Amino acid sequence: MRIGVNSLFLKPSQVGGAEFVLKGLLTGLSKIPNTDLYVFINYELVQWLKYLDLGASLNIIPVKIIGNRFVSEAWQLPMIVNRYKLDGLINTNYFTTWRSLLKSPCATIIYDLNYLHFPELFSWYKKLWLRIAHQITLANANTTVTISEFAKRDIQTSYQSPHLPIVIHTPILWNRLEISDVNSIETSNKLLANQPFILSVANHYQHKNLATLVKAFAKLPNYLSEVKLVLVGQLPDSLLGMRRDRCDDIRQLVKELGLENRVYVTGYISDRELAWYYHHAALFAFPSVFEGFGMPPVEALGMGLPVLTTRCTAIPEVTMNLAEYVENPMDVDEWSDRLTDMLTNRDRYLPTIATIQKIRQAYDPVAIAQKYIDLFRN
Repeated sequence: MRIGVNSLFLKPSQVGGAEFVLKGLLTGLSKIPNTDLYVFINYELVQWLKYLDLGASLNIIPVKIIGNRFVSEAWQLPMIVNRYKLDGLINTNYFTTWRSLLKSPCATIIYDLNYLHFPELFSWYKKLWLRIAHQITLANANTTVTISEFAKRDIQTSYQSPHLPIVIHTPILWNRLEISDVNSIETSNKLLANQPFILSVANHYQHKNLATLVKAFAKLPNYLSEVKLVLVGQLPDSLLGMRRDRCDDIRQLVKELGLENRVYVTGYISDRELAWYYHHAALFAFPSVFEGFGMPPVEALGMGLPVLTTRCTAIPEVTMNLAEYVENPMDVDEWSDRLTDMLTNRDRYLPTIATIQKIRQAYDPVAIAQKYIDLFRN
């Protein structure tokens, strides 16, 4: 089959989980036999693809974007795609061109509707645009895909569209976190190599609720004073899609609480360094109150870490109820008590080998990519 992937949305390290979905999907598709992969990408980002090592089936189609991304996807991309007579095109970030312009069937991914749940974090024109773009996709895509049953219900309830999305979960590239000589990696703080630490991975959007985690960490008992907290994730100045002035200033909070020597805010880091943190953390904490999927706690479980997270939105679904969950995600005392218990009795909360295998198999990139192939075969 000839499968195209529209990746014109890509802005490396600035678009959050959508970039990792794209990586996982491309990797999975490249390993499916008898599949020729055509990737439509901004001509300035071709080098990004070459780092993925996608093999001989990869056909890179550079696109010089005219105007903004959406103008190019609406008018320019169909003319380019039609030349290749594809069996299917996957639009990897919520926008779909008019069906009459495209000769190939297409599937488009809508990740979540957080603009409806947190309207204060978006400008009025961004909210209007997302609503219009999502409804265009529901009407024009041959298939609309979303990444969890929660997101599917949210789309059904919010848009009342007769065109129902199907659920295909997010692929996770386990091999980007499996490095043979992980102890040789240079970390941003070498002191952590000999000290226990809690790891959290989340961009600094407000709904990630990192402030609650930091406040809970500040209340850990004195006998856990050697424990550190590492917050990995893009800082507000580098985030796209939401109002940066509405993001929590976590660094300022750390300073106000006098935690500068115990809390490390890394910003965006490489996969190699992230792998080191996953291999060495004592436990993983994910306080988010809204996720269309929620990749980090799934990654942490698959890497064998005890995970404490919330029961909000898609998180219990995608973690398969295999993590530990707080009842009130905003309750600082509950977070502190649960972290204390899990640090003190860590062995009790370690995922079993069966749990790790179950998580890894469920989100294997090839298995997920095959579901997209099946869409077009059907």
